[in-house]
Amino acid sequence: MKKLALTTFSAALVLGALAGCGNNGNKEENAQGADGTASPAGPYKMSMMLTSYNPEPMDPEGEIYKQLEERTNTDLKITWVPSTTYSDKLSATIASGELPSTVLVLDQKLPYIVNSVRSGMFWELGPYLKDYPNLSRMSDVALNAISIDGKVYGIYRERDLARDGLMLRKDWLENLGLQEPKTVDDFYQVLQAFVKEDPDQNGKADTIGLAEQQVAAGWRAMLTWLGGPADWEIKDGKASPAHLSPAFLETMKFYKKLYDEKLINLDFAVVKDGKQMINAGKAGSWIANLNDANGIEESVKKVTPTGSITMVNALEGPEGLRSAGGSGSYGIFMIPKTSVKTEEDLKAVLNFFDKVSDDDMQNMLVNGLEGRQFTLDNGNYVKTTDSKLLAEYGMGDSSQLAVLRDKVVTYGNPLVHLRDEMWKKNAEIAVVNPVQPFISDTYSERGSELSKIIDDARVRFIMGDLDENGWNQAVAKWEQDGGAKVIEEYTAAYNKANAQ
Repeated sequence: MKKLALTTFSAALVLGALAGCGNNGNKEENAQGADGTASPAGPYKMSMMLTSYNPEPMDPEGEIYKQLEERTNTDLKITWVPSTTYSDKLSATIASGELPSTVLVLDQKLPYIVNSVRSGMFWELGPYLKDYPNLSRMSDVALNAISIDGKVYGIYRERDLARDGLMLRKDWLENLGLQEPKTVDDFYQVLQAFVKEDPDQNGKADTIGLAEQQVAAGWRAMLTWLGGPADWEIKDGKASPAHLSPAFLETMKFYKKLYDEKLINLDFAVVKDGKQMINAGKAGSWIANLNDANGIEESVKKVTPTGSITMVNALEGPEGLRSAGGSGSYGIFMIPKTSVKTEEDLKAVLNFFDKVSDDDMQNMLVNGLEGRQFTLDNGNYVKTTDSKLLAEYGMGDSSQLAVLRDKVVTYGNPLVHLRDEMWKKNAEIAVVNPVQPFISDTYSERGSELSKIIDDARVRFIMGDLDENGWNQAVAKWEQDGGAKVIEEYTAAYNKANAQ
């Protein structure tokens, strides 16, 4: 968890309160907007719809909610929708045309979102960001990734750019006298030892080297480590999917070797959650979001009290150290023109997102308030057990409102700090998808079935049910069933953007 003692929060609130009192004392007095123009001093009535991951919504009468409204000068109404039904609710809301001031969109490339943007339903926000001290700091990489037709229509929620890495049983390494692997070859040697040399010292041959699952957890990272692209690359002036790269075949061969030598779980093709194997003390490694590490260690200690986890951000391969980059965000807030009708209203909404990105506001939303949601015990974050105080930040759902998170200070054990260090290292070597900002209508319509062709063939190759010739036939089917059209559309979009 990222946690912070809000040492500057009280002073900031006093200043905000004084400013608020002065403005509210004279209804005709105006405050200055981000561009220097006059804007109403009274609270702006603003509504929003976003996801909830907890049964108890954020308490609108709680201290955090009150401070949120005061600092952003808003009269805020939030409609919380359970995460399990959010996609359906968003689709229905947009179709109705009755939208709040802002909506959280988790996938802006969905056809109905793209069509709504192209029809003029949402504000283009890109030209305004420079006018706000916090929003102007947003990452160009992340803004590019969320763009539609080359323009920015949302305020993204920041996430680390490259989050995946390797998690290992540290105590198993120590039991075997091994060091953390630095290369893919080192990792292979570690996996052999984890399976063959009784790393848990129970006298039984009952350990798994690498835990994997049906929807591959570590595939994308391993492909990048072995020299492959992050989903797509530009090759000879054309967009080219990862599975056409030579590294993809080499990665399949590597996993097949692990499968043939029983260094991974042989039932990976039907396992829904491979992480449970390392949680239960059966597997020695897991490749996925490094955020998993702390929870894995807590689970491992329930089985083996002396058990521990360490992590490696990337393994060196034929192209050196590389990591698989993502979008740098998770979800964007989009502002509909149907409810935010004027530029003055738009600036009020943008002001809200700029203010919640102040240092102390970031930490309040993510961590709560010191003395209420948490206390510090010798520098360690201790969450309150008071259900009423926990409800003030929706059991953590208040973090859904956070936009920038670059000023959130990390509290936690050494493993949590190591995770943050690994994420920073990954960002420096991240390989990003060059066609991420672009839209292929064919992929939007048929992406799932096209991906299934490749995923099924990949699994069958690893398990020995498909040889290299069979793999090539699957690739040919992907191209015939629409893949060639996807390549054509992404290539055209990429070349058009880069010709400007």
